[in-house]
Amino acid sequence: MQPGFRRSAPWTHQPGSCRLITSAAAILLLLGGCAPRQLALAPAPGEIILPPVPDRTGPLRIDVVYPGENATVTARDSTFIFGSVGTGDATLTINGHAVRVAPNGAWLGFLPVPPDGVYNLEASARGETTSATRTVRVPAVPAPQAAATDDARLRIVEGSITPSGVFTGVRGEQIQVRVRGTPGGQAALLLPDGRRIPLSEQPVIDRQTGFMLDRAEARQDLAEYAGSFALDAPILGTDTAATPTLWNRPGHVEAQRLQPARSAVIELVRGRDTVRAPLTASLGVLEAAAPRVGIAATERPDSTVIGTKLPGPGNPYQWFFPNGTRLEITGESAGFLRVRLTDELHVWVQAGQVRLLPAGTPAPRGEVGTIEVRPEAEFARVSFATTERLPYQVQPAERGLTVTFYGASGRTGFMGYGGTDPFVESVRWEQPADDVYRVHIDLNQPLWGFRDGWDERGNLEVQLRRPPPIDPQNPLRGLRIAVDAGHPPGGAIGPTRLTEAEANLLVSRRLVGMLQRAGAEVIEIRPDTAVVPLIQRPLRANQTDSHIFVSIHFNAFPDGVNPFENHGTIVFYYWPHSRELARHFQRELLAELGTRDRGVRFQDLAIPRTQWMPAVLTETEFMMIPEIEAALRDPGVQERIARAHLRAIESFLRESARR
Repeated sequence: MQPGFRRSAPWTHQPGSCRLITSAAAILLLLGGCAPRQLALAPAPGEIILPPVPDRTGPLRIDVVYPGENATVTARDSTFIFGSVGTGDATLTINGHAVRVAPNGAWLGFLPVPPDGVYNLEASARGETTSATRTVRVPAVPAPQAAATDDARLRIVEGSITPSGVFTGVRGEQIQVRVRGTPGGQAALLLPDGRRIPLSEQPVIDRQTGFMLDRAEARQDLAEYAGSFALDAPILGTDTAATPTLWNRPGHVEAQRLQPARSAVIELVRGRDTVRAPLTASLGVLEAAAPRVGIAATERPDSTVIGTKLPGPGNPYQWFFPNGTRLEITGESAGFLRVRLTDELHVWVQAGQVRLLPAGTPAPRGEVGTIEVRPEAEFARVSFATTERLPYQVQPAERGLTVTFYGASGRTGFMGYGGTDPFVESVRWEQPADDVYRVHIDLNQPLWGFRDGWDERGNLEVQLRRPPPIDPQNPLRGLRIAVDAGHPPGGAIGPTRLTEAEANLLVSRRLVGMLQRAGAEVIEIRPDTAVVPLIQRPLRANQTDSHIFVSIHFNAFPDGVNPFENHGTIVFYYWPHSRELARHFQRELLAELGTRDRGVRFQDLAIPRTQWMPAVLTETEFMMIPEIEAALRDPGVQERIARAHLRAIESFLRESARR
């Protein structure tokens, strides 16, 4: 234990009171708080060693940091609220609930969401009392969860009909239709051509998902009606101004506009009552034999078009198409284009990142011929002779990777290994389907990183990075380590308004010095308070050929997650060759601070998606907790967190040298 640090004993909840437990094996600092009885906190295992929160005596002033005035709170039942009262000798109540005030005046509560959206705060200290209000927007309270009665008003829930907006599909494609409404009815889709498509009744499950948040609630007052129909003619919705953009023949859109608008209708019948609502969607039709073709042409700094399994923003990145890749387009929705890879596999890309070729352009098909391996000092260069810039996917493993080409046939009668270099052990290809060509590359050493793209001849080049030379006695000597102080813009904030960007920089500066003294060349991605765009950070690590990339962060919860029960340490990775590095960071941070182990986690984040080196993002703790925020202001704690990061990098490198 370092001088000035102590083991804390915990606050535990007692109905209507707070009392201090003196057990040395428990934790004061993160499980404190007077909470409503139903929100009692379970103690965490282990011991957290941090300095005591410094005492502050000052003017009594209520500062609500989160949620902001008129902010929308997404939780329905309970959520957190935090801030400070300016002095540590104060008491605080929020809507009648006592909330513990830390010695520096900071506070954090996890309380019921007020139905009217008004938090009433009252603080007292030294005979003085002050009050404040914080008004937020709250979700509409669902109707009582009682089964609908026969005399309940028949209705179709506004905004519940899907599809909506613009959608284009292939002729004959099954279009799923869903709508919510009063239970116990008979629902149908009435198409402009006279077809009546029955929609079957299903239970409604309201789901709320997110970071540490996964809830499902059955609704008794609503039903979902669902069915499908074959798309065989355009439908131009009367309630949407936008129309489909993908058509096989020039002028087809204009011809449709000259005709009377044809709209499909949802009908719900129960007894003698009937309600109807239009299908607010414009549906276009492509002929299967004549899809559209586009070329990846993004202006992103990394020149990569991102593919996701579902259309729309916020979906995980899974495919990465470099500019110049030719794509077969079979549909559109929500500003995204659907790309056919095989008959069974489609992905979605942003429409604005694809340049459409004229209608009638043949779908991309090609051959993969000779494969050449050319060893170089830091990596092996693998070149694939292709007749077309076909879509492909690279899937790395611990000791190799797989490249899958779509729309490709194999004509690989020759493979060159480039001399006696042992790094690439074998290259194997297969044709698992008529239009799928797959290559497996096996390595004699762990894969350190990879990058891929089209060369000037139109061939695909994949570079497989070797592990760097590592001296187990001085593992950092001669290596380049990229250190990123996460944010701004954005980021978490603490109860006394310490921002995450500030805390990240305080720790990263200490880590940079430690790495330099250990012999590393350090690439500081954000060396000061200036904003560095997120997409530029991995590019800088790649451009400098860094050997390891770590981004330092402190965490925040989404609305509705109990911070007292769910705080802890998390390290994120994306690619398999980064997973072991993430484990080393997790182990060292837990050993240093004794925090809860929230695990090593895969997540689709910009920094961990960096391919050319092991890359991770560390979240040491959650800074909305008063004791954590106070500790982050302490130079000694900053030093300890930085040193844990240093040890993680060194231990990972030593282990890599042994492998």
